[in-house]
Amino acid sequence: MTDLPVFVNGAADGTVNSADRGLHYGHGLFETMRLCGGTLPLWDWHWSRLCRGTAALGIPLDRETVWNDVRRACSQWPADGVIKLMVTAGSGGMAYRHDGGPCNRYLFYRPLPVPRDFIHLRVCDYRLPVNPRLAGLKHLNRLDQVLAANELPPDRDGLLLDTEGRVIEGLAGNLFLRTADGWLTPDLGGAGVRGVMRDYLLAEIFPALGLAVRETGVALSQVHAARELFLCNAVRGIQAVTAIDGSDHPLAADEIRRIKTELARRLPCFAA
Repeated sequence: MTDLPVFVNGAADGTVNSADRGLHYGHGLFETMRLCGGTLPLWDWHWSRLCRGTAALGIPLDRETVWNDVRRACSQWPADGVIKLMVTAGSGGMAYRHDGGPCNRYLFYRPLPVPRDFIHLRVCDYRLPVNPRLAGLKHLNRLDQVLAANELPPDRDGLLLDTEGRVIEGLAGNLFLRTADGWLTPDLGGAGVRGVMRDYLLAEIFPALGLAVRETGVALSQVHAARELFLCNAVRGIQAVTAIDGSDHPLAADEIRRIKTELARRLPCFAA
């Protein structure tokens, strides 16, 4: 798939400006989206998060322009796969201050990853910094995740805590756990990425099933004691956790199966 075009500001195989603020300062955001049958089932949710991020980082963005970019790119790519949309603050100036110029838009395609129903987690030693101003945003600076990933063997996914010892998220997904007190998901007010699939499950799937879920601080001891545990993201959907740091964890039980079934009913691309 390496011969497929990359789109830059709507142009196939366009040129990246060497003064791009995303390149120099990480001044930008990205969305990683599931492409299914030539459509983006969660596009509205991705767009909503992107708008929150661009507002926080002072990046002007026009929906019609971006959507036209996406449609043009999808017409030249396979009907199924993964699209990465990256929006930067443009090429305005070579210093920290942003001159408010137009953004730059990049679109990349890659094939779908190999499906995995269950995953094994390892708690990373690296700790996420607490920064409420950037918490929740999917900004371009992913050095925290890069450093955490360096600790992991190929057959493990990472579980990330913050510098205060609170469980925040997986390396590439949000965490949900069922305890004796019901379903929980970590509060992301200080660190972590507010995932599109996390938002979709909280707003649509859990209410449809009559399952209550609380956004709250989560301790590592609660994760180890959880009755059911899964990670989720907008590419893979829901993946049950079967082991943490080598210790077995219960396999996907009734409620995870119910959640996955309802998600697949509404969004069939996540049935597999």
